[in-house]
Amino acid sequence: MEFALNPDLGMCYTWAVQNNISRYSLLLLFWVMICSLRAAEQGDYVAEFLNHGVGARALGMGSVFVSIADDATATYWNPAGLTSVGNHAFSMMYSDTFGTGQGAFLRTGLVQYSFVNYIQKVPEIGMLGFSWIRLGIDQIPRTTFLDINGNGKLGDFQDKNGNGIKEEGELYIDRPVIADYFSNADNAFLLSLARRISPQLSMGGNLKIVRQTVFQSSGNGMGIDLGIIFEPIENLRLGALLLDATGTQIKWRKTETSPTFTRKATARLGASYGMGLASFGQLRLGVDLQSGIKDVQVTETNKKQGLTMRYGGEFWLFDILALRAGQNGHNFSAGTGFRLKIGQTVWLTDYAFTPHELGPSQRISIAGRF
Repeated sequence: MEFALNPDLGMCYTWAVQNNISRYSLLLLFWVMICSLRAAEQGDYVAEFLNHGVGARALGMGSVFVSIADDATATYWNPAGLTSVGNHAFSMMYSDTFGTGQGAFLRTGLVQYSFVNYIQKVPEIGMLGFSWIRLGIDQIPRTTFLDINGNGKLGDFQDKNGNGIKEEGELYIDRPVIADYFSNADNAFLLSLARRISPQLSMGGNLKIVRQTVFQSSGNGMGIDLGIIFEPIENLRLGALLLDATGTQIKWRKTETSPTFTRKATARLGASYGMGLASFGQLRLGVDLQSGIKDVQVTETNKKQGLTMRYGGEFWLFDILALRAGQNGHNFSAGTGFRLKIGQTVWLTDYAFTPHELGPSQRISIAGRF
């Protein structure tokens, strides 16, 4: 990975020292910004399931969450945000992606996508978290043939012209049957740590373990994510996340060539601002920019830059009911949420809906903190 220093960094460093931000913290901030500009060329679609997002709350806002990241899903969006979660927190999400358009409203889609995690505050260490992400297509049939004519060969057909190639109109002699079922599953495990460096600055990171399986083949890899959140003034949050900081290499086994693919480093940058609306509501608006995401509907601008713009917002009515909307590249999303407080415990239920040409995606999340 190459690094290109910006001459303006010296001025930023002087400003940071005057504002009592540690030299170590600032260097990490610079590293996150710089690495977003220079990254590896290979691995545009490696472990693509890690780009799908987690948590119906964030997804309903168009995935504008790198600077907000104030709940348990911060392990995915920006681990530095775990310092805003509390002593204990958890979240769970289930999604049926690419529905068929038939059946009930909450129907089963073609792809099942799940997320679950738990956050714990540990004195003198910081916020620790463990997360599991799974995307899978289950019950995929594997077919074979029955040897109907008893010649010891499978797949015999009526070779009318004797060329040994099955052509149109030449029917199978052996009967196809389902031999068994298998799954295509992608899994990721995140071990997260976050600490508050100063009242304005938090830092965090993930150790990421990835495992993918397709029939009898599997790929395994490990990577690191690094994030920061800075609050220069009240209600304004700035966030940055460097994903796969060192490049996440996934090596496949039980294949013809046993290849290794590298998931290249990408960066998320974001800002959000919250405001009160009289005594009945709160509004937070945000914008994110992510590098390295390939959009099917690219424009001439982001085709060269490889950038995806996101923007969205969240409105809380009486701190009970939430309404959300956002835009993630060319994809619109919307959602809602319900919050219930019982003593020091807060329970949240969220829903997000995203249309897609392959079928709509619906996400339901349950979360809590105590």
